[in-house]
Amino acid sequence: MNKMILDKPLINNGMSNVELKKIFQKNSIIEYLYRLGPTSNPDIARFTKMSSPTITKLLQELIDLDIIRDMGIGESIGGRKPNLFGINPNAKYIIGIDLDCRMVKLGVFNLANEAVSEILTYFGNVKDKNMVFSDLFKRLDNLLEESQLDRTKFLGIGVSIPGLIDSKTGQTYVDLRVDDKTLKELFEAHYQLPTIIDSDSRVMAIGEQAFGYAKNKKDVLCLNICDGVGLGMILNGIVYRGKSGLAGEFGHINVVKDGNLCTCGKYGCLETVASGGALIEQAQQGIKKGQDSLIKELVKGDLEEIHVSDIIEAVNKGDLFAIEIINKLGHFLGEALASLVHIFNPEMIIIGGKVALAEDYLINPIQNTLNKYTISHIKKDTEVVTSLLQDKVKLLGSVAMVMNQVFNESVEEMKFL
Repeated sequence: MNKMILDKPLINNGMSNVELKKIFQKNSIIEYLYRLGPTSNPDIARFTKMSSPTITKLLQELIDLDIIRDMGIGESIGGRKPNLFGINPNAKYIIGIDLDCRMVKLGVFNLANEAVSEILTYFGNVKDKNMVFSDLFKRLDNLLEESQLDRTKFLGIGVSIPGLIDSKTGQTYVDLRVDDKTLKELFEAHYQLPTIIDSDSRVMAIGEQAFGYAKNKKDVLCLNICDGVGLGMILNGIVYRGKSGLAGEFGHINVVKDGNLCTCGKYGCLETVASGGALIEQAQQGIKKGQDSLIKELVKGDLEEIHVSDIIEAVNKGDLFAIEIINKLGHFLGEALASLVHIFNPEMIIIGGKVALAEDYLINPIQNTLNKYTISHIKKDTEVVTSLLQDKVKLLGSVAMVMNQVFNESVEEMKFL
């Protein structure tokens, strides 16, 4: 759980210290109930260090605001049955957006992290400015209109996007600017809502930490394999960003001497042999050379239309060529991950992204290669899994990103109260 709001400095914005303290106390109660679910007055008191009468008064005020609800009597765990209080899931809403290289997902979520709108999913190239700044806004505008949700209840927008992202400023390094405005500035100007943008790999880590296998774990590496290869790192319970907020470019470490040219301008990067893009290229080249494969049938002979999903489908149907190229990809990933295991000694490595849908066909070669190249005493403490949340992880991560920001902002930025 994040550092308690009560520990933060009080900011003078025209309110007295007593008023400010009361807001912080209410927000600490809201955060506790949001993260841990319905609980009792004594449990809240133990966490917040506030007296029971104070909590009773604050809970009633939050109930009057329809943010908290009296959930009635809960089950006894010995002694008197407790009266439970829980957050009203529809007190506030969050917009989540996952801008992938080839696919866009967006939706509106409540405080129970449930979709309260249709989840729109459509093909779109993130490098196409018209898609980002016109088509996406148009689709989201229509979605918000159809949902008929109270716009005053929206907390903010979370956006997951591939590439180099400065999460503090919203500056992207994939040329997503219009009239010299950043993506963050454009979203905030259009929707009048605070917008948080971060790289898809870090958003994956945030999603896994909030809702997936990384929950309650301290040291986890989240590998995001889509068109490229990114890394989200949870170190000592905190998502690591690095000095400039650009940490995690795992796909650009050199693994092949004198290898192919990478999109970054260097040669032999991991992305050139172990990404979704590399997988498609290997499939195309193999089939052109006469390799028999179900992949060709799935795309009706049009090799330019091969997607990672076609290769995964072929793998799961037992296609030997598709299994072979997935196995090769897993081997390269295992070699590269071996260094990270030695450096970070993680308790878990989570493989996410489109390629992770190959499940054991990908995990097994990674495990075998790690066994070959890592010290057994270090490797034995590291579990390797594919994401529990699969293709929803970045959309849910964008929601968690907004909530983390809400609970870490100053009183001036708080939107609950």
